Amino acid sequence: MLKQYRAAVIGVICMIAAIIVTGLISLKDEQPTDTQPVIMAEQDMTADKESKAGQPLLMVTGDMAEMQPQETEASEEMGLEETVEAQPESTVEETEPVTDQTEAAQGEVPETSSEETVQLAEEPSDFDGYVLPVVDVYLNIREIPSTEGTVVGKLYVGSKAKIMEQDGEWTKISSGTVEGYVKNEYIVTGKEAEELAKQDGRMIATVLENGINVRENPGLDADVLNIAGEGEQFEVADETEGWVAIRYSENIMAYMSADYVSVDFMLGEAISIEEEREAIKKAEEEAARKAAEQAAEQEKARERAMERLANSQSVETVITEGYAASYDDTYLLACLVHMEAGAEPYEGKLAVANVVLNRVKAGYGSTISEVIYAKNQFTGANSGALASRLAKGPNDECLQAAVEALSGVNNIGDYRNFIAIGWANYDSYSAYTIIGHHCFYKR
Repeated sequence: MLKQYRAAVIGVICMIAAIIVTGLISLKDEQPTDTQPVIMAEQDMTADKESKAGQPLLMVTGDMAEMQPQETEASEEMGLEETVEAQPESTVEETEPVTDQTEAAQGEVPETSSEETVQLAEEPSDFDGYVLPVVDVYLNIREIPSTEGTVVGKLYVGSKAKIMEQDGEWTKISSGTVEGYVKNEYIVTGKEAEELAKQDGRMIATVLENGINVRENPGLDADVLNIAGEGEQFEVADETEGWVAIRYSENIMAYMSADYVSVDFMLGEAISIEEEREAIKKAEEEAARKAAEQAAEQEKARERAMERLANSQSVETVITEGYAASYDDTYLLACLVHMEAGAEPYEGKLAVANVVLNRVKAGYGSTISEVIYAKNQFTGANSGALASRLAKGPNDECLQAAVEALSGVNNIGDYRNFIAIGWANYDSYSAYTIIGHHCFYKR
């Protein structure tokens, strides 16, 4: 139908054009002198005809066949028949997939909502469904979701709580024995809580087997301080290559092989107001008990000191025969006195100098130098302490005490030993005297 219609139209156009051309030719001899407009019109018409002849015919296939006649009729009514060209159905169908493939090849992805994007970006966390407080000390847990609600507990820094439900600006949580509401602006969950746990939580090393060595330093050749059993736990101070540094005691750091312990973050739980009051009461009772014990111990120590002083034998200061010493031995003796009794009263300094001279007289060595450096006599002489003092020199009192002892002034008789009073075993001494913080004795 469409082909017949178009053929009829084209035929009419061609017939009209032929009539016009024939008429013009037949009237050629009758043309006016100015023939330029007519020639131009003929050229325009011929060009228009050739243009129409060169245009492709309208082709429709498949399902589009029913749609195109209507579009063609509308175009004709608008005077657009000659300018409207329809693309074959196959071209339309092939173009759209190619466009999608091109976008895919350029790395474009289908559009997603912002919520879907966030879900794809976030990875699951062990702290999903839990919260940690973001506060300086603790977060109040209230009975109802309001600042007017009664405080039923506290969530301290380094503690974790489970999310039960959320109510606007508040979240209901459960931790330990406490259930209640906390303000959302003071808590974090998920990945944020996971990072905060590393900061506020305590790292605990749990021993996995029996008989694991606790060493003084990291290394299999380090001294063993103790043996740990399965299940024992220690606070972790640091982790190094193959070793875990633990807080073995208040002032001692120790090391365990990382192969035999598991390291985990340990978080606390909320505490109820009743539990907190009970804990405070127990702490006060414990503090009072320790204070009483300390006072009793101090009283016992005072009694022992009084007893020691009562049993201490007073030694009269006498003038004996002097000892001839070289300048070097005199300087060495003064430095030893400073090392052993630098903070003692002058009588204590003089007594230490006489201990050295009594040992020389008793044959511990033939000279002051031999006695001081003899094995098992003065520990500081072999540890570097005396060498340090020799480099710095003695103070005036220590030098005076050495010179006076060498001149024959003796305030301890024939005592050849001394020890700090805190280490003294008074029952093992046949006689002793206390001067300052030293006990001078003989067996």
